Amino acid sequence: MFRLAGRRASASAALRHWRLAAAVGVTLAIAGPLHAQAPPPAPAGDVVGVGNFAHIVADLDKSLGFYRDVLGLTVSATIPFGPNDAVAQFGHTEGGQSRVAVLKVPGLALGVELIEYKDIERVAQSPRFYDPGAANLALRVRNLDALFPKIAAYPGVKVLTAGGKPATITTPNGVLHAVFVQDPDGFVVEMLEATNVPADAPPGDVLAGSSFEATVRNSEASVTFYNELLGFDLKLGAAFNDNQDMASTAGAPGASFKQSTARIPGTSVPFTLIEFTNIERKELSGRTQDPGTTVLQLIVRDVTALTAKLKAAGVPIVTTGGVPVQVAPGLKISIVKDPNNMLLELAERGPR
Repeated sequence: MFRLAGRRASASAALRHWRLAAAVGVTLAIAGPLHAQAPPPAPAGDVVGVGNFAHIVADLDKSLGFYRDVLGLTVSATIPFGPNDAVAQFGHTEGGQSRVAVLKVPGLALGVELIEYKDIERVAQSPRFYDPGAANLALRVRNLDALFPKIAAYPGVKVLTAGGKPATITTPNGVLHAVFVQDPDGFVVEMLEATNVPADAPPGDVLAGSSFEATVRNSEASVTFYNELLGFDLKLGAAFNDNQDMASTAGAPGASFKQSTARIPGTSVPFTLIEFTNIERKELSGRTQDPGTTVLQLIVRDVTALTAKLKAAGVPIVTTGGVPVQVAPGLKISIVKDPNNMLLELAERGPR
């Protein structure tokens, strides 16, 4: 949320979807360029890239209508319902089946992956922006006021911004026009009207994805987890921000917030952890199949060694048996929980 302080968000070319054999799987980047840049050097640590921001949804068709038909994102892959023992094992969803739709986000090496389960108990999480374990995506759009009526009219969408419409905010970096909404499953989408759009910008309403952001219970504990166990380079937020114009725009009136930032190793994708205070928060405890649950997919160097390291550190392992599963030739996956109960899907890609 609120990259209103203007960190540059270097956009990278969209990563080709890497998980077609499997069925499971922010901030406002105010100053980020609309064009792709060269990827950073490969990191030396455990995490070497990113997959998708997986949304567990109640009704895939309804969610797909929002992201594809309203926002105009392009579907790059689909997987129908069907039994898959390996997928059920790594997600600990034995007995259930899932179907998937993957959408590209322009200029961001992080797609949106919509996943619906059936034949298994599901409990909707209904996350709020400020609840630990919630996550969101930031987008830059061509004409926010023209797009907004379609967004607001879509069934199940909730406008978070005070006044129920896009807000104009004055910040140290200038005047911004933005809105925060929740999709039908409670995932927050942050939209900022782009300025100085180049003539060769991509067609459509969404010009670029900006970043991924996760809400945390405690900034210090979360930064320690990602830095020490996963090799991130998060900079701990120094203090809480009391800017109420920003809080009201994000649907958290009265709250203060603190942000810790980095880029996902091996990518140019901005990654932000945000902690709220002065507002009531609830704990999310979604399972892999529960609508409203976030699954962030990370590509790792050695998933077996990393899973063992996390298990030894007391990190909850979701995957049945506590060890990675060979999902397909060249693809091994495990799922773990971060300190905020957000699911991390750790995938190792090898020779096929």
